[in-house]
Amino acid sequence: MALWGNKDDKTSTGTVQVHANGDVAGTSTLFQTEATVGDYLVINSTIGFVISSITSNTVATVISAKPGTSVNAIAASNNYTLNEKPLWCSQAESLDSDGGSGDVEKVFGVDTTEMGVGGGPIVNIIVTDGGSGYTANGTVSLSGGGGSSGAANAQANSIGRISQVNITNNGSSYETNPTVAISAPASQSFNGLTAVSNTNDTIALSGAGTLAVDDKVTYANAAGNTGIIGLSSGTQYFVSFANSTVVALATTQSGANIDLTATVSETGHTLTGETATASAVVGGATNKGVAHAGWVRRIEGTGGRAGRVQYEVLVAGSSISGDASDDNELPDS
Repeated sequence: MALWGNKDDKTSTGTVQVHANGDVAGTSTLFQTEATVGDYLVINSTIGFVISSITSNTVATVISAKPGTSVNAIAASNNYTLNEKPLWCSQAESLDSDGGSGDVEKVFGVDTTEMGVGGGPIVNIIVTDGGSGYTANGTVSLSGGGGSSGAANAQANSIGRISQVNITNNGSSYETNPTVAISAPASQSFNGLTAVSNTNDTIALSGAGTLAVDDKVTYANAAGNTGIIGLSSGTQYFVSFANSTVVALATTQSGANIDLTATVSETGHTLTGETATASAVVGGATNKGVAHAGWVRRIEGTGGRAGRVQYEVLVAGSSISGDASDDNELPDS
């Protein structure tokens, strides 16, 4: 459960490019040592993205910082800064690797009884990668977490990416966040002769409008078919051009169109978009699961600041009760 976040700026090295599908290409960046999943990526003084995965020092994935909106592409060679993600506190009274006291009573003056999870429903499902090429709503399955099952359905936006997950059953008694699986987009079939343009290097698809530039697709060729010249079955490509009727493909993001050559009239050729991913957030039981908005954060100085004690107060939105166990350290006024 999120307890506190100061969003302090963090070191950032190099420059970045953000693609419309959320892929981030870094130049001389050090994502693995400087960034953390959950950090805000700030470009042009605007908090536009949240890092959802880090693959290497130069490759990461982001989602829009504003839920329900798409990622806006950013050109290459842009400077950026990072903002820290909020600190997290577990029921075992430990903070994550970003640092901190490790004792809940020294963070907000609450004990495990006051902030214990105790099980709760799913309160949100966050799309971490919208995928590509969805021609219909995806189905969502939840597993793990130790609670009762919850059902949900995913909504695809107009360009074929999953933009949000609507929860139709929140479930209950989840002690931990369950895993979320979204069904893969349907494969789109095309004829190896009539759908392939040797002149324009494009492929005609009935669902071409569900794909956008930089989307990932996988080409497959049915056994016994003659493969499209320029493509290899089972290989992932990037969409380099798309309109309502045709697409062109590249081997890399923002790369040149692949030179395609039609073969024979066979329909066992398909392009399949990338499967979307998401994560679930579980709420606590009644008056449990999150620190109350009126507790105090107490910081004890170390090193050159040894002996200094700093108190930061969050404004309470309702009454506070049941905090007698911490009154010796943080007595009520």
